[in-house]
Amino acid sequence: MNDKAPESTKQVLRRCVQVLRATLPSSWDLTEQYEVPLGAMGADAILVLATPDGESIQLVVEAKRVVERRDIGRTQEQLDEYTAQFGGRAQGLVAARYLSPPVRAALEETNLAYIDTTGNMRIAIERPALFISARVTDKDPWRQPGRPRGSLKGEPAARVVRTLLDYRGPLAISDILKLSGASTGPTYRVRDYLLEEGLLERFQANNTYRVPDWPKLLREWAADYAISQLNTTRAYIAPRGIESLRAQATNITGFRYAVTGSIAASEWASYAPAKAAMIYVENADAAAEWLDVHPTEVAQNVILIEPKSPDSIVFENAQTARDGVVLASPSQVSVDLLTGPGRNPAEGEALIKWMTANEKAWRK
Repeated sequence: MNDKAPESTKQVLRRCVQVLRATLPSSWDLTEQYEVPLGAMGADAILVLATPDGESIQLVVEAKRVVERRDIGRTQEQLDEYTAQFGGRAQGLVAARYLSPPVRAALEETNLAYIDTTGNMRIAIERPALFISARVTDKDPWRQPGRPRGSLKGEPAARVVRTLLDYRGPLAISDILKLSGASTGPTYRVRDYLLEEGLLERFQANNTYRVPDWPKLLREWAADYAISQLNTTRAYIAPRGIESLRAQATNITGFRYAVTGSIAASEWASYAPAKAAMIYVENADAAAEWLDVHPTEVAQNVILIEPKSPDSIVFENAQTARDGVVLASPSQVSVDLLTGPGRNPAEGEALIKWMTANEKAWRK
Protein backbone atom coordinates (compact mmCIF):
# COMPACT_ATOMS: atom_id res chain seq x y z
CA MET A 1 0.00 0.00 0.00
CA ASN A 2 1.21 3.49 -0.82
CA ASP A 3 2.11 5.26 2.43
CA LYS A 4 0.91 8.66 1.22
CA ALA A 5 -2.82 9.32 1.40
CA PRO A 6 -4.51 10.19 -1.91
CA GLU A 7 -5.60 13.83 -1.75
CA SER A 8 -8.15 13.99 -4.55
CA THR A 9 -10.80 11.79 -6.11
CA LYS A 10 -8.66 11.53 -9.24
CA GLN A 11 -5.82 10.12 -7.17
CA VAL A 12 -8.26 7.79 -5.41
CA LEU A 13 -9.56 6.53 -8.72
CA ARG A 14 -6.19 5.88 -10.29
CA ARG A 15 -4.85 4.13 -7.21
CA CYS A 16 -7.94 1.90 -7.01
CA VAL A 17 -7.43 0.96 -10.66
CA GLN A 18 -3.84 0.00 -9.84
CA VAL A 19 -5.02 -2.16 -6.94
CA LEU A 20 -7.62 -3.89 -9.12
CA ARG A 21 -5.18 -4.47 -11.95
CA ALA A 22 -2.72 -6.13 -9.57
CA THR A 23 -5.48 -8.39 -8.19
CA LEU A 24 -7.03 -9.62 -11.43
CA PRO A 25 -6.01 -12.98 -12.92
CA SER A 26 -2.99 -12.39 -15.14
CA SER A 27 -4.87 -13.61 -18.21
CA TRP A 28 -7.58 -10.97 -17.82
CA ASP A 29 -7.33 -7.57 -19.48
CA LEU A 30 -8.32 -4.23 -17.93
CA THR A 31 -8.82 -1.01 -19.84
CA GLU A 32 -10.01 2.26 -18.38
CA GLN A 33 -11.68 5.42 -19.63
CA TYR A 34 -12.03 8.43 -17.37
CA GLU A 35 -14.77 11.09 -17.07
CA VAL A 36 -17.24 9.39 -19.41
CA PRO A 37 -20.40 11.38 -20.32
CA LEU A 38 -23.50 9.46 -19.25
CA GLY A 39 -26.93 11.05 -18.97
CA ALA A 40 -27.07 14.49 -17.39
CA MET A 41 -23.82 14.08 -15.45
CA GLY A 42 -21.23 11.43 -16.24
CA ALA A 43 -19.31 8.56 -14.71
CA ASP A 44 -15.93 9.10 -13.11
CA ALA A 45 -14.64 6.12 -15.08
CA ILE A 46 -15.62 3.01 -16.99
CA LEU A 47 -13.42 -0.05 -16.54
CA VAL A 48 -13.70 -2.87 -19.07
CA LEU A 49 -12.71 -6.31 -17.80
CA ALA A 50 -12.10 -8.90 -20.52
CA THR A 51 -11.34 -12.65 -20.27
CA PRO A 52 -8.94 -14.51 -22.57
CA ASP A 53 -12.02 -15.89 -24.36
CA GLY A 54 -13.21 -12.41 -25.25
CA GLU A 55 -16.07 -12.08 -22.75
CA SER A 56 -16.21 -8.69 -21.07
CA ILE A 57 -18.04 -6.63 -18.46
CA GLN A 58 -18.03 -2.91 -17.87
CA LEU A 59 -17.66 -1.45 -14.40
CA VAL A 60 -19.13 2.03 -14.06
CA VAL A 61 -17.18 3.76 -11.31
CA GLU A 62 -18.25 6.39 -8.81
CA ALA A 63 -15.12 7.64 -7.03
CA LYS A 64 -15.17 9.50 -3.72
CA ARG A 65 -12.61 10.46 -1.12
CA VAL A 66 -15.00 9.60 1.68
CA VAL A 67 -18.07 7.36 1.67
CA GLU A 68 -20.47 7.30 4.59
CA ARG A 69 -23.49 5.04 5.03
CA ARG A 70 -25.86 7.93 4.36
CA ASP A 71 -24.27 8.34 0.90
CA ILE A 72 -24.93 4.79 -0.26
CA GLY A 73 -28.58 5.12 -1.29
CA ARG A 74 -27.86 8.17 -3.42
CA THR A 75 -24.77 6.53 -4.91
CA GLN A 76 -26.69 3.38 -5.77
CA GLU A 77 -29.41 5.36 -7.55
CA GLN A 78 -26.81 7.19 -9.57
CA LEU A 79 -24.93 4.03 -10.56
CA ASP A 80 -28.18 2.23 -11.41
CA GLU A 81 -29.04 5.07 -13.75
CA TYR A 82 -25.65 4.77 -15.43
CA THR A 83 -25.57 0.98 -15.73
CA ALA A 84 -29.11 0.86 -17.17
CA GLN A 85 -27.70 2.49 -20.30
CA PHE A 86 -25.62 -0.63 -21.02
CA GLY A 87 -28.50 -3.09 -21.25
CA GLY A 88 -27.41 -5.25 -18.36
CA ARG A 89 -23.78 -5.54 -19.45
CA ALA A 90 -22.43 -3.21 -16.77
CA GLN A 91 -22.07 -3.13 -13.02
CA GLY A 92 -21.61 -0.27 -10.56
CA LEU A 93 -18.39 0.05 -8.61
CA VAL A 94 -17.68 2.40 -5.69
CA ALA A 95 -14.05 3.51 -5.35
CA ALA A 96 -12.89 5.35 -2.24
CA ARG A 97 -9.82 6.29 -0.25
CA TYR A 98 -10.90 4.03 2.59
CA LEU A 99 -14.14 2.15 3.30
CA SER A 100 -14.96 1.34 6.92
CA PRO A 101 -16.39 -2.10 7.86
CA PRO A 102 -19.97 -0.73 8.32
CA VAL A 103 -19.84 0.98 4.94
CA ARG A 104 -18.48 -2.15 3.25
CA ALA A 105 -21.27 -4.20 4.82
CA ALA A 106 -23.88 -1.70 3.60
CA LEU A 107 -22.43 -1.77 0.09
CA GLU A 108 -22.63 -5.56 0.07
CA GLU A 109 -26.29 -5.39 1.15
CA THR A 110 -27.05 -3.22 -1.88
CA ASN A 111 -25.00 -5.49 -4.20
CA LEU A 112 -22.60 -2.69 -5.10
CA ALA A 113 -19.05 -3.69 -5.90
CA TYR A 114 -16.42 -1.70 -4.07
CA ILE A 115 -12.70 -1.11 -3.79
CA ASP A 116 -10.59 1.24 -1.70
CA THR A 117 -6.99 2.32 -2.00
CA THR A 118 -5.90 0.17 0.95
CA GLY A 119 -6.92 -2.96 -0.99
CA ASN A 120 -10.28 -3.69 0.64
CA MET A 121 -12.56 -4.85 -2.16
CA ARG A 122 -15.45 -7.03 -3.18
CA ILE A 123 -16.40 -7.60 -6.81
CA ALA A 124 -18.88 -10.33 -7.75
CA ILE A 125 -19.70 -10.79 -11.44
CA GLU A 126 -21.83 -13.62 -12.82
CA ARG A 127 -20.75 -13.37 -16.44
CA PRO A 128 -17.91 -13.51 -17.08
CA ALA A 129 -17.55 -15.30 -13.74
CA LEU A 130 -15.35 -13.36 -11.33
CA PHE A 131 -15.34 -13.08 -7.57
CA ILE A 132 -12.75 -11.05 -5.69
CA SER A 133 -12.98 -10.37 -1.98
CA ALA A 134 -10.20 -8.90 0.10
CA ARG A 135 -10.18 -7.52 3.63
CA VAL A 136 -6.88 -5.74 4.13
CA THR A 137 -7.55 -3.37 7.02
CA ASP A 138 -10.41 -2.25 9.25
CA LYS A 139 -8.67 0.97 10.25
CA ASP A 140 -8.15 4.07 8.13
CA PRO A 141 -4.34 4.26 7.93
CA TRP A 142 -4.40 7.97 7.13
CA ARG A 143 -6.84 9.18 9.73
CA GLN A 144 -5.11 11.80 11.85
CA PRO A 145 -6.39 14.08 14.63
CA GLY A 146 -7.37 17.58 13.63
CA ARG A 147 -8.57 19.00 10.35
CA PRO A 148 -7.67 16.85 7.35
CA ARG A 149 -5.71 18.36 4.51
CA GLY A 150 -7.84 18.98 1.48
CA SER A 151 -11.54 19.16 2.28
CA LEU A 152 -14.59 21.36 1.96
CA LYS A 153 -15.23 21.51 5.69
CA GLY A 154 -15.63 24.71 7.64
CA GLU A 155 -16.95 28.22 7.20
CA PRO A 156 -14.37 29.47 4.64
CA ALA A 157 -15.11 26.55 2.33
CA ALA A 158 -18.85 27.10 2.76
CA ARG A 159 -18.45 30.74 1.76
CA VAL A 160 -16.42 29.97 -1.34
CA VAL A 161 -18.53 27.01 -2.47
CA ARG A 162 -21.81 28.87 -1.97
CA THR A 163 -20.46 31.75 -4.04
CA LEU A 164 -19.35 29.47 -6.85
CA LEU A 165 -22.72 27.73 -6.81
CA ASP A 166 -24.84 30.89 -6.73
CA TYR A 167 -22.90 32.79 -9.42
CA ARG A 168 -22.39 31.37 -12.90
CA GLY A 169 -19.13 33.19 -13.48
CA PRO A 170 -16.52 33.25 -14.79
CA LEU A 171 -15.31 34.99 -11.64
CA ALA A 172 -11.92 36.49 -10.87
CA ILE A 173 -10.42 35.65 -7.50
CA SER A 174 -11.17 39.23 -6.43
CA ASP A 175 -14.85 38.61 -7.26
CA ILE A 176 -14.88 35.43 -5.18
CA LEU A 177 -13.29 37.24 -2.24
CA LYS A 178 -15.78 40.10 -2.44
CA LEU A 179 -18.89 37.98 -2.91
CA SER A 180 -17.99 35.30 -0.38
CA GLY A 181 -16.53 37.51 2.33
CA ALA A 182 -13.91 34.82 2.97
CA SER A 183 -10.34 35.65 3.92
CA THR A 184 -7.66 35.56 1.24
CA GLY A 185 -5.64 32.59 2.51
CA PRO A 186 -8.55 30.15 2.95
CA THR A 187 -10.03 31.24 -0.39
CA TYR A 188 -6.84 30.36 -2.24
CA ARG A 189 -6.62 27.02 -0.43
CA VAL A 190 -10.20 26.14 -1.38
CA ARG A 191 -9.55 27.28 -4.95
CA ASP A 192 -6.45 25.08 -5.22
CA TYR A 193 -8.31 22.09 -3.82
CA LEU A 194 -11.23 22.55 -6.22
CA LEU A 195 -8.86 22.86 -9.18
CA GLU A 196 -7.08 19.65 -8.18
CA GLU A 197 -10.40 17.85 -7.81
CA GLY A 198 -11.59 19.01 -11.22
CA LEU A 199 -14.50 20.85 -9.58
CA LEU A 200 -13.31 24.24 -10.81
CA GLU A 201 -11.81 25.29 -14.11
CA ARG A 202 -9.51 28.21 -14.82
CA PHE A 203 -9.54 30.38 -17.93
CA GLN A 204 -5.90 31.25 -18.44
CA ALA A 205 -6.59 34.14 -20.82
CA ASN A 206 -8.07 36.38 -18.11
CA ASN A 207 -7.35 34.27 -14.99
CA THR A 208 -10.99 33.69 -14.09
CA TYR A 209 -12.79 30.63 -12.74
CA ARG A 210 -16.00 28.75 -13.41
CA VAL A 211 -17.65 25.61 -12.04
CA PRO A 212 -18.05 23.12 -14.92
CA ASP A 213 -20.50 20.85 -13.07
CA TRP A 214 -22.26 22.58 -10.16
CA PRO A 215 -24.35 19.51 -9.07
CA LYS A 216 -21.11 17.56 -8.65
CA LEU A 217 -19.59 20.40 -6.61
CA LEU A 218 -22.74 20.56 -4.49
CA ARG A 219 -22.63 16.83 -3.75
CA GLU A 220 -18.90 16.93 -2.97
CA TRP A 221 -19.53 19.80 -0.55
CA ALA A 222 -22.33 17.79 1.06
CA ALA A 223 -19.89 14.92 1.69
CA ASP A 224 -17.85 17.24 3.94
CA TYR A 225 -20.65 19.44 5.27
CA ALA A 226 -22.01 19.17 8.79
CA ILE A 227 -24.61 21.69 9.90
CA SER A 228 -23.69 21.24 13.55
CA GLN A 229 -20.07 22.23 12.97
CA LEU A 230 -20.98 25.66 11.64
CA ASN A 231 -24.09 26.35 13.69
CA THR A 232 -25.79 25.85 17.03
CA THR A 233 -29.17 24.14 16.75
CA ARG A 234 -32.02 24.29 19.26
CA ALA A 235 -35.32 22.44 19.28
CA TYR A 236 -38.69 24.12 19.87
CA ILE A 237 -42.38 23.46 19.54
CA ALA A 238 -44.79 25.73 17.71
CA PRO A 239 -48.03 25.05 19.63
CA ARG A 240 -50.30 26.08 16.75
CA GLY A 241 -48.39 24.10 14.12
CA ILE A 242 -46.16 24.77 11.13
CA GLU A 243 -48.69 26.68 9.03
CA SER A 244 -49.35 29.11 11.87
CA LEU A 245 -45.61 29.55 12.32
CA ARG A 246 -45.24 30.27 8.63
CA ALA A 247 -47.94 32.92 8.77
CA GLN A 248 -46.19 34.44 11.78
CA ALA A 249 -42.89 34.60 9.86
CA THR A 250 -44.42 36.63 7.04
CA ASN A 251 -45.11 39.48 9.46
CA ILE A 252 -41.66 39.61 11.05
CA THR A 253 -39.28 42.43 10.23
CA GLY A 254 -37.40 42.64 13.52
CA PHE A 255 -34.68 40.08 12.82
CA ARG A 256 -32.91 38.34 9.99
CA TYR A 257 -33.91 34.78 9.18
CA ALA A 258 -33.94 32.26 6.33
CA VAL A 259 -36.05 29.10 6.21
CA THR A 260 -34.28 25.95 5.00
CA GLY A 261 -35.07 22.23 4.84
CA SER A 262 -38.31 20.70 3.61
CA ILE A 263 -40.43 23.84 3.93
CA ALA A 264 -38.07 25.85 1.77
CA ALA A 265 -37.64 23.07 -0.79
CA SER A 266 -41.41 22.75 -1.23
CA GLU A 267 -41.46 26.24 -2.75
CA TRP A 268 -39.55 24.91 -5.77
CA ALA A 269 -39.84 21.10 -5.74
CA SER A 270 -42.68 19.76 -3.61
CA TYR A 271 -41.86 16.29 -2.27
CA ALA A 272 -43.96 15.56 0.82
CA PRO A 273 -45.63 17.59 3.57
CA ALA A 274 -43.06 19.09 5.92
CA LYS A 275 -43.12 17.76 9.48
CA ALA A 276 -40.76 20.33 10.93
CA ALA A 277 -39.46 23.82 10.21
CA MET A 278 -35.72 24.54 10.03
CA ILE A 279 -34.89 28.22 10.25
CA TYR A 280 -31.56 30.05 10.24
CA VAL A 281 -31.65 32.97 12.67
CA GLU A 282 -29.04 35.39 13.96
CA ASN A 283 -30.25 35.12 17.57
CA ALA A 284 -32.20 32.03 18.60
CA ASP A 285 -33.54 33.50 21.84
CA ALA A 286 -34.91 36.60 20.13
CA ALA A 287 -36.26 34.55 17.23
CA ALA A 288 -38.08 32.18 19.57
CA GLU A 289 -39.84 35.14 21.16
CA TRP A 290 -40.75 36.69 17.82
CA LEU A 291 -42.02 33.37 16.44
CA ASP A 292 -43.78 32.38 19.68
CA VAL A 293 -42.12 28.95 19.92
CA HIS A 294 -41.07 27.21 23.13
CA PRO A 295 -38.01 25.07 23.96
CA THR A 296 -38.72 21.35 24.12
CA GLU A 297 -36.98 18.00 24.09
CA VAL A 298 -40.00 16.08 22.82
CA ALA A 299 -42.49 16.57 19.99
CA GLN A 300 -40.36 19.34 18.48
CA ASN A 301 -41.50 20.77 15.17
CA VAL A 302 -39.14 23.75 14.90
CA ILE A 303 -35.35 23.80 14.72
CA LEU A 304 -33.74 27.21 15.07
CA ILE A 305 -30.21 27.26 13.65
CA GLU A 306 -27.90 29.99 14.90
CA PRO A 307 -24.69 30.34 12.85
CA LYS A 308 -21.50 30.49 14.86
CA SER A 309 -20.19 33.13 12.47
CA PRO A 310 -22.08 36.44 12.84
CA ASP A 311 -21.88 37.13 9.09
CA SER A 312 -22.63 33.60 7.91
CA ILE A 313 -23.14 32.91 4.22
CA VAL A 314 -26.45 31.12 4.96
CA PHE A 315 -28.35 34.40 4.74
CA GLU A 316 -26.87 35.45 1.40
CA ASN A 317 -28.93 35.30 -1.81
CA ALA A 318 -32.10 34.50 0.14
CA GLN A 319 -35.35 34.32 -1.81
CA THR A 320 -38.91 35.24 -0.91
CA ALA A 321 -41.70 32.68 -1.13
CA ARG A 322 -45.07 33.43 -2.64
CA ASP A 323 -46.53 34.12 0.80
CA GLY A 324 -43.66 36.39 1.84
CA VAL A 325 -41.59 33.93 3.90
CA VAL A 326 -37.83 34.41 3.49
CA LEU A 327 -36.11 31.27 2.18
CA ALA A 328 -32.43 30.38 2.13
CA SER A 329 -30.80 30.08 -1.28
CA PRO A 330 -31.65 26.81 -3.06
CA SER A 331 -27.97 25.87 -2.91
CA GLN A 332 -28.01 26.16 0.89
CA VAL A 333 -31.33 24.36 1.21
CA SER A 334 -30.13 21.48 -0.95
CA VAL A 335 -26.93 20.88 1.05
CA ASP A 336 -28.92 20.98 4.28
CA LEU A 337 -31.27 18.34 2.90
CA LEU A 338 -28.55 16.14 1.41
CA THR A 339 -26.93 15.91 4.84
CA GLY A 340 -30.18 15.55 6.79
CA PRO A 341 -31.91 12.46 8.22
CA GLY A 342 -34.72 10.28 6.89
CA ARG A 343 -36.20 11.37 3.60
CA ASN A 344 -34.19 14.61 3.52
CA PRO A 345 -31.52 13.36 1.06
CA ALA A 346 -34.23 12.30 -1.41
CA GLU A 347 -35.79 15.75 -1.05
CA GLY A 348 -32.38 17.24 -1.71
CA GLU A 349 -32.03 15.26 -4.92
CA ALA A 350 -35.51 16.35 -6.04
CA LEU A 351 -34.51 19.96 -5.41
CA ILE A 352 -31.30 19.52 -7.42
CA LYS A 353 -33.38 18.31 -10.36
CA TRP A 354 -35.49 21.47 -10.13
CA MET A 355 -32.34 23.61 -9.83
CA THR A 356 -30.91 21.96 -12.96
CA ALA A 357 -34.05 22.67 -14.96
CA ASN A 358 -34.46 26.22 -13.61
CA GLU A 359 -30.90 27.49 -13.30
CA LYS A 360 -31.81 31.06 -14.26
CA ALA A 361 -34.23 31.24 -11.35
CA TRP A 362 -31.52 30.93 -8.68
CA ARG A 363 -28.05 31.45 -10.20
CA LYS A 364 -26.86 34.97 -10.88
